[in-house]
Amino acid sequence: MKRCTKMTIGAMALATTAGIAYTARKRRRPHLPAQPEGHVTFEHPVLIINPKSGSGKAAKIGLADAARKMGIEIVFWQEGEKLKKLAKHAVKRGCDHLMIAGGDGSLGPVARVAIKRNVAFSCVPAGTRNHFAMDMGLDRSDPLKALDAAFGGVVMSIDVGRIGKRVFLNNVSFGIYADAIADTGYRGHKAESLAASTEKVLEDPDEQLTVREPDGTVHDKIEVLLVSNNPYWFIGAPDFAARSSVDTGLLGVVLVDRESSVVRDRSRTTRWSAPTVTVESTKPKVPIGVDGNLHEQDAPVHVSIDHKVLRVVLPTDVARKEIRESSEATDEALAYLSGATS
Repeated sequence: MKRCTKMTIGAMALATTAGIAYTARKRRRPHLPAQPEGHVTFEHPVLIINPKSGSGKAAKIGLADAARKMGIEIVFWQEGEKLKKLAKHAVKRGCDHLMIAGGDGSLGPVARVAIKRNVAFSCVPAGTRNHFAMDMGLDRSDPLKALDAAFGGVVMSIDVGRIGKRVFLNNVSFGIYADAIADTGYRGHKAESLAASTEKVLEDPDEQLTVREPDGTVHDKIEVLLVSNNPYWFIGAPDFAARSSVDTGLLGVVLVDRESSVVRDRSRTTRWSAPTVTVESTKPKVPIGVDGNLHEQDAPVHVSIDHKVLRVVLPTDVARKEIRESSEATDEALAYLSGATS
């Protein structure tokens, strides 16, 4: 039985999406991240580029040259620098619109500065998955289009998730995926790391996470716990999940316990929404995946949401679309959202 469980979470999490089956419900929601508040203009936009994101996507598409021609100031992030510090320096120089080109893990530190300094924020999808950009309605196949928001566009206020001072725009994961990412050799042997992490979470009684639902129900046999900035709708491959809005003031929670994994019954996945979530641990430090990046947090971990604090600017021609929800949260979807397949 244990071997079967390892395959369910470890190997299946990295399986190709061709064989994934899911049942689409006939429920749709318009894709509108938040209520538009009007049009804004700017005088000094600054674009911070993470040149490593997306295997060097920014350089491949000529992002810096295109931005300079539009009159946007460019700042390149370099190994060892802190994105937060670069963003702070930009604001000190008079920046009134912080833009970040990179993957989902690059966004939070810049967004935090934008909130604290009360300047506008935009993202350019120059990473691998760009899940936040998708939820904002940006065209991920043409990152250069996102530059159109630099000097003016549609502004809306959205929520952000928070763990202490740390801000996240997508989600934070606990359990096997965060534990697997903590493996220093994870990128070179993902399946092995996930299998080892699964065995550790399922079999180590000394390491235990506990979380309580709003109705008082306590979960203490957690295998996977995903807490998101607003609830996800699960939509199947290739993106697996999307948010119909990012201004509800609620966290979305998806929990998989050990029993449901052993019997491979994902209909027993537990989901709820709440403004706050507290995760207890029997260990003093908890590995967590924040927008796909590994961090370590003191226990207990308090996750909350700041309602409509980030002013996001989008190009005026951002496409609107409908979201069709699938029937369940699959192993592949949870691994993808947790950053375990990046």
